[in-house]
Amino acid sequence: MTIPPPQPAAPRRGRSAHRAPARILGVTQIVQTTDLPAGVNALASADGKTIIVRAGLDTITRRRALREVLGATHRFPALALYPALADARIRRFAVEAADAVSGLVQHAAGLLSPESPITAIVASAAVVVAGAGVTVGVATGTIPAPRLPFAHANTAAPASVSKHLHRVIKTLPTYPDSYLGVYEGGTPGSYTPVIAFAHAVRHIPNLALYYSGWGEPFNSTFAHAALANGATPVIQIDPDNKHISLAAIARGASRQYLVKFADAVNAYGQNVVIGFGHEMNASTYPWGHGAAPPADFVAAWRSIVTVFRSQDDYNVTWMWTININTPQTGPISDWWPGDNFVTWVGIDGYYFSPTGTFPSVFGPTIADLRALTGKPILISETAADSPGGAEARQIRGLFGGIRRRQILGFIWYDEVGHTGRDWRLEDNAPAAQAFRRAASGYR
Repeated sequence: MTIPPPQPAAPRRGRSAHRAPARILGVTQIVQTTDLPAGVNALASADGKTIIVRAGLDTITRRRALREVLGATHRFPALALYPALADARIRRFAVEAADAVSGLVQHAAGLLSPESPITAIVASAAVVVAGAGVTVGVATGTIPAPRLPFAHANTAAPASVSKHLHRVIKTLPTYPDSYLGVYEGGTPGSYTPVIAFAHAVRHIPNLALYYSGWGEPFNSTFAHAALANGATPVIQIDPDNKHISLAAIARGASRQYLVKFADAVNAYGQNVVIGFGHEMNASTYPWGHGAAPPADFVAAWRSIVTVFRSQDDYNVTWMWTININTPQTGPISDWWPGDNFVTWVGIDGYYFSPTGTFPSVFGPTIADLRALTGKPILISETAADSPGGAEARQIRGLFGGIRRRQILGFIWYDEVGHTGRDWRLEDNAPAAQAFRRAASGYR
């Protein structure tokens, strides 16, 4: 039995009408920003108390946008109107309901041919149901509840997997400041370092990153360990094989490898985030700026995504990952493969200087991305290791910047970097304490 959400009382009319409907709906402030996605003029914050409006709108457009958001909060009071109810339990219920429908869709689609019009109808229904989980920017998903003890660090994949591939439809929620992930050395060979990080910061990561060299298979053991511990695996596949080029990948020279990888992701059947050739706008790697033509990268990216989709892998969130803007990076638009081939945008950036702040490190890059696309943004690599204790302030600023800019979240690079900087929190008591305090209020 489904209990309907509480309905708001009908608005009064005439002299007894309320003069402040926004306040009645629980809205306490209206703020302006230039960071809203393209085509969106207003959103409600996750707690329903703040309306975020695009700066620079004329009066009529601004009023229309506010009315639309207030109308939406009026229609969905259980999620947006009453902040006391908009907690993890409600969000988790919505996500689990969407996942249940997704499972039914996969089963039905597996019984039909991809060309069948019924398949298209079923897939469309999944999109509608998934979309129903989010309204005017109000979160409907949540980080899984902490579980202790953790699942086994190296939970194995199921012993037998059907060779029959079927269309897998899975999507990750895109509500802001909700993803907290980590990269640990020793992965994907073991999940133990991720669990150790979770104990150190007293927060369970819901994204677990590992890097995969070209030709390496999908690590289903790591993926299942991540799943068992409440995380989605994030794989950065890098074309680091000197015997393969971006142009060759674009021509289909590695199709057999990609098909095997895609089939393994299909058999896994859960959400996976995949990136390719990260930080290509910088000159750090052989596939990057100055080493390979951007057009070859774009063609290779599109070719990879097309292969996965041809194998019915619609459980992949495609994350196009760039380096923060520096004097040495190229214009990010040169490497942009187009909205149809990207799900999320990732930004890699670090607090190298003790004077670094969220606006100074990430602000210019976020502005360029907002001008390029309305795709959700994740800080896909970051860390702080500034001398003199500045890292504690920078960690607090990182969490605050994520919230203010309505970013998806971040992945902490908890390892020694290639420049020799030690970004690990476990051996840095002030930084670890600041991280724990900031993460304690994180969804």
